[in-house]
Amino acid sequence: MLLSLTGASGAGKSSALDVLKTVDWRTQVDCVEFDWIGVPADADTAWRHAAIEHWVQRAVSGQRSGRHFLLCGQVPMGELLAAPSADQLDGIAVCVLHCSPEVRLARLRARGEPEQTLIHHVRFGEWFRDHTLDPTHSPEVIRAENAVGMRWERWADWPKGDPRWDAQIIDTDRLSPEEAAQDIETWVRRALADGAMPRFG
Repeated sequence: MLLSLTGASGAGKSSALDVLKTVDWRTQVDCVEFDWIGVPADADTAWRHAAIEHWVQRAVSGQRSGRHFLLCGQVPMGELLAAPSADQLDGIAVCVLHCSPEVRLARLRARGEPEQTLIHHVRFGEWFRDHTLDPTHSPEVIRAENAVGMRWERWADWPKGDPRWDAQIIDTDRLSPEEAAQDIETWVRRALADGAMPRFG
């Protein structure tokens, strides 16, 4: 199974993942951060799509030996489900960390994000949440044609409320990293115990 711990910058993904380093389920789950493969200076949408496919292929390889895979990074659900190899996964579970624009701004400023980029992060964060709730919400933000061969048609006609378009959303505004990690751990344990619903077919 591929577990996607995702959300826009400032939502608290990396901080929570640091807290989760010693939990016992990590003995059966390989945890990786999206940017570990290196992010080029000219990274664009096509690069991100190729990177998502890379990690999906890694998850497919891991499941052959009985390993689960937790990917932490900015991976919109529509891009994950459209990755060419995603239909080879035996399960996909998605958890989105989200915070309000005010909290996102404060967190990004605290870590030194350039002031001129902040509005873009805030807008993307709001789109990210709305996309997670509704596959019909501005899909053009991510639907770029490129050599990766993304399979947008898999979900292009899914309406809001379609059970295959399902994700856990955790609001981190008032959560410490430890509290967010506890909620994520609950989500992981439930996903591993119940399995993920079929996304395709």
